[in-house]
Amino acid sequence: MGPSAFPVDEVHKISVLDIRMANADRHAGNILVSKGEDGQFALTPIDHGYCLPTSFEDCTFDWLYWPQARQPFSPETINYIKSLDAEEDIALLNFYGWNLPSECARTFRISTMLLKKGVEKGLTPFVIGNIMCRENLNKKSVIEEIVEEAEDLVLPGSSEAAFIKTVSEVMDHRLDLIC
Repeated sequence: MGPSAFPVDEVHKISVLDIRMANADRHAGNILVSKGEDGQFALTPIDHGYCLPTSFEDCTFDWLYWPQARQPFSPETINYIKSLDAEEDIALLNFYGWNLPSECARTFRISTMLLKKGVEKGLTPFVIGNIMCRENLNKKSVIEEIVEEAEDLVLPGSSEAAFIKTVSEVMDHRLDLIC
């Protein structure tokens, strides 16, 4: 079965999840395909064992090669993305006993930030996903470059909040160049 039969909104749901979780293992074998009562295909992502990694170097999204990834997000999806709050979600995870390691929390904050800023700029899942994924093993992704630049700019011993603010500023600059 080719991915061209999948509804755009189903592909976009997985793209939002994968971008936000910096999924490093999203391939077609990790997506279940079923038919809904309406006869439309429904996609269910499975195997989230390599989500929220400590860095962005292994992000992989098979859906980048699907035509739906080049379509703009729907207004409903945009509203959902705008409502996301990484700090609230980290607090919720902590409340339920899952203490996210600081490196993974950083990845989550940055990937959520990229998703939100990308949507504000009108970027498609394809463009945002390509910012997160490497072209090849030897060339760092744009998000890796953003993080490295922020690390170079922030003063040693600065707080996590100061680092995230610096990432935000660097990301804004890089996104302005893309748009």
